[in-house]
Amino acid sequence: MWISSLTGKSKTVRIKVGTIRNFVKYLNNMGNYSFLPMPPKVKSDYIPYIYSEEELQRIMCCADTLVPQNPNMCSSFFRLKIPMFIRILYGCGTRLEETVSLQRKDVDFKNGTLFLRKTKFSKERLIPAHHSLLDILERYCFALGIMDQPDAYLFPGKKPCTHYTSRQMQHWFSKILELTGIDQRSKQPNERGACLHGFRHVFVLKSMQQLEAAGHPVDMNDLLLPTYLGHESLIDTDKYMRFSGIQVPKALDAFESFTAGLIPQVEAPYEEE
Repeated sequence: MWISSLTGKSKTVRIKVGTIRNFVKYLNNMGNYSFLPMPPKVKSDYIPYIYSEEELQRIMCCADTLVPQNPNMCSSFFRLKIPMFIRILYGCGTRLEETVSLQRKDVDFKNGTLFLRKTKFSKERLIPAHHSLLDILERYCFALGIMDQPDAYLFPGKKPCTHYTSRQMQHWFSKILELTGIDQRSKQPNERGACLHGFRHVFVLKSMQQLEAAGHPVDMNDLLLPTYLGHESLIDTDKYMRFSGIQVPKALDAFESFTAGLIPQVEAPYEEE
C-alpha cells in the first residue's frame, strides 16, 4: 500500500496522507470520484535519554568546574550561572524557557516556591522547590547581588534587561557532555540523545518513584504531577515516562507496576451456538 511506503515519524506520515486526502476530497467534489485513504494513527515513537546517577554526578561536577575559553565571561558570574541553571532543571523539572526567564521576584524563599511566568501555552504556575535547592539559590542571588532587585533576572545576559537564552544554555551544556564523554554513541531512530530537556524526564521518573515509595500509586485521576509540570492531563505526562528499558531496567519495572490494573480486562461476549 502507498501509505506503508512513506517514511518518517507517524505524525509526518499522517500530514502527508492528509494532504492527499484533501486533494481526493476536491476531486470527489468535482465529480471525479476517487478512493479516500484513511489517515493513520499518530503514535509517540520518541525515546528520551535518561541520565544515570553516575552521569548526573559527572555533569554536576563538570558544571561546577567549567571554565570558559573567554576569560571576560568570568566577570559576569558565568561559573555560577551554568551550575545553578542545571540544578533548577534537575530539581524542579522546569522547561528551558521557563527557567532562563526566572526573575528574583519569582523566587519566594519564605514559602519555598518558584513562580513560572513565561510558560508553554501561557499556563503560569506556582511550584514548590526543595529546601536544599532554595538554600543554594539564595546563596546564588547574594553572590550575584540581586537579592534586593526583584526585577533582576536569575541568569542575566550581557546587555541590560536581558537574560541568557535557551540556545546559549544548550551550547554550554553540549560542552559539558563533550568533556564528560556522555552520549558519545550512535542513536536509534527517533532517539533524542542526551540534552538539557533530559533533566525534565529524569525529574518525572524520580517523582513517580517517590510516589510509589511513599505508597501513593499513580492512576488516571492523579493530577498532582501533571499540574506541577504544566500539563493538561496525565496523558501528556505519560509521554515523559517513555524511556529505554536498557538504560533503567529497574525503573521500567516500577513504571509497569504503576499501570497495572489501569485498563481492566474485558471478556468476550457470550455467543450462542
